[in-house]
Amino acid sequence: MSAKGRMGAIVFSGAVLAGTLAFGLYAHSTQIAPGQANYPLSARFVSANGLARGADVNMAGVTIGRVNAITLDPNSQMAIVRFSVNSDLKLPDDSVLTIGSSTLSSDNALMVEPGQSKTYVAPNTLMTHTLEPSSLEQQVSNYIFGGGNLGQ
Repeated sequence: MSAKGRMGAIVFSGAVLAGTLAFGLYAHSTQIAPGQANYPLSARFVSANGLARGADVNMAGVTIGRVNAITLDPNSQMAIVRFSVNSDLKLPDDSVLTIGSSTLSSDNALMVEPGQSKTYVAPNTLMTHTLEPSSLEQQVSNYIFGGGNLGQ
């Protein structure tokens, strides 16, 4: 290979590495809000079906955090969802978490319904007030019939 060919290969390899680094930085920046401090929490679910790493954490239709990891606890055989929320937000310790979507066309999110307690969740707490994710059929029923119970 000539010197000109080697130089071209080095320049091309450098461009590929720079592109990879730029994409990695972009992907990382989409997982955290710039300048926004947050604190870690986790929650235990019977099933984390439909939830993915990187999903939003929503309260009242507003994104307040991001799902960081989903693992299986080998002892309880339950899903452990690790997430972070904005540090300026204090969640009451009786808040209820569920997995769902605010609309039929949006991705699933970890949804927080704040409780009424005057005691707040500390960082690194395992939250246990959780509801199972609803199936697509249940979501359609809730959308069509307003709760799926036909006023009963």
